[in-house]
Amino acid sequence: MSLINWIFDIYQHGRIDRAEKESQAVRQELAQMRANATTGSDRAPHTDHVAGELALSIKTLQRMMVQKGLCTPAEFTALLDEVDAEDGKRDGRAPI
Repeated sequence: MSLINWIFDIYQHGRIDRAEKESQAVRQELAQMRANATTGSDRAPHTDHVAGELALSIKTLQRMMVQKGLCTPAEFTALLDEVDAEDGKRDGRAPI
């Protein structure tokens, strides 16, 4: 492996680690919002904001994967459908 490939791999792993940390932070925030929802706390505007940020992040990741040739849009959709069915119902949502 050349030095450039090695440096690029380190860079990519750093980006992956940051993405995983951001994903975990979003999951924690979502869990907190769910807890607030069960206690009757009114956080709808904040929920919409967080959902919009999450949707933007997902669309960006999907587009990046296609642009970098990691998958085609059809492959992404097929895997999305497969993951959607894992909880026993195809409803366009995943359990949290």
